[in-house]
Amino acid sequence: MLSDLDRLMRERTIDTILVPMHEAMHPSFRWLSRGAKVTRGYAFKQAGRDPLLVAYPMEREEAAASGLETKLVGDFHYERIFGDAVDPAMAYGEFFDAILRSFRSGATVAIFGNLPLPLYLGVGDALQKRGWTIPRLRGEDLIQLARKRKDRREIEAIASVGARTEQVVEDVRKVLRTTAIDGDSVRHQGRVLTLGDLKQQVSFGIARLGMSEDHETILSQGRDAGIPHSRGDASAPVRPSVPIVLDIFPADRSSGYFFDLTRTFCVGPIPDELRRIHADVLTAFEAAVQQMRAGTAASSHQAAVCDFFEGRGYATSRSTPGTLEGYVHSLGHGVGLEVHERPSFSLAAANRDLIEPGDILTIEPGLYFPDRQIGVRIEETFVIEEDGSARSLCLSDRGLAP
Repeated sequence: MLSDLDRLMRERTIDTILVPMHEAMHPSFRWLSRGAKVTRGYAFKQAGRDPLLVAYPMEREEAAASGLETKLVGDFHYERIFGDAVDPAMAYGEFFDAILRSFRSGATVAIFGNLPLPLYLGVGDALQKRGWTIPRLRGEDLIQLARKRKDRREIEAIASVGARTEQVVEDVRKVLRTTAIDGDSVRHQGRVLTLGDLKQQVSFGIARLGMSEDHETILSQGRDAGIPHSRGDASAPVRPSVPIVLDIFPADRSSGYFFDLTRTFCVGPIPDELRRIHADVLTAFEAAVQQMRAGTAASSHQAAVCDFFEGRGYATSRSTPGTLEGYVHSLGHGVGLEVHERPSFSLAAANRDLIEPGDILTIEPGLYFPDRQIGVRIEETFVIEEDGSARSLCLSDRGLAP
């Protein structure tokens, strides 16, 4: 939340935050600028004040549509500065210096966003030569920390993406429900169904419902399903009695907010081993949901799921570091303008993230055995309510049957 950013800035005695954006929309710029649809621009944030946008003339209306105070680069002698410049970093230093002085910023300025590292360092040096203090934040991204808790507008935006994501998953379910087993293959409308057919269904549904695939949806089966982020072989025919993992994480094309949902399906008779593993994952999932409360350490939930799986005889990344079988990843992650945000559930000593009201996060335990042609993951996106409880933004069934 923006109020969290104000607090973080005051705690670290930062007067102004600067976020440049060039061509590729950076989540920090999108968040500060309220999604301003510009291809280049600069966002400035002072503690206790709304952000200021500095835009290029061609995009002045798009910048102003954000509702934020907007100025143009020409107001700060942009053409003269860059027309005479032989060193881009020094030019940006002069340009940013003019903007900072125009609203009488305090001396300490932190820079975030997507500047290339050499340019970032050069701009920092240029500003310091002009009297500004550029703090060393030990790798902290204050905007990412502030984005951790979502306000009502953001929660509604993410829930909207979730409702559409479930529609796409339901379309896949309908296809799988209307198949017929033919030996080692599965037929749909008289032809052999492939993973590529399902992937095409997913991509079409995502686009039709106003969303985009930032990365290719995970849709894999058998051995590939046993490798958590394998995208799967599009040419492979869907096989009966083999688990299919569908991990879908689209973003709204306009707002940029993500959603994340995973289901594991099986067409035809369900093998006893798969049924048992799925039941264990579902039990771990339900226990994690019940224990997820505001005020708890995020890492404690990862530890609890490791306790559960280890108690059932499975290897985990904690008991067997580097394992490629069993429970091999984290319990979940935050979701927002990036598909992976804070809070982190890592067991690393540096992770001090707490679960807080306003967090939007996934819970996604899984078990993986590639050599046994088995991978199972159940994932939903949750919002932490004001009463501290976790409420799922998903409604669909978690079972193996489509």
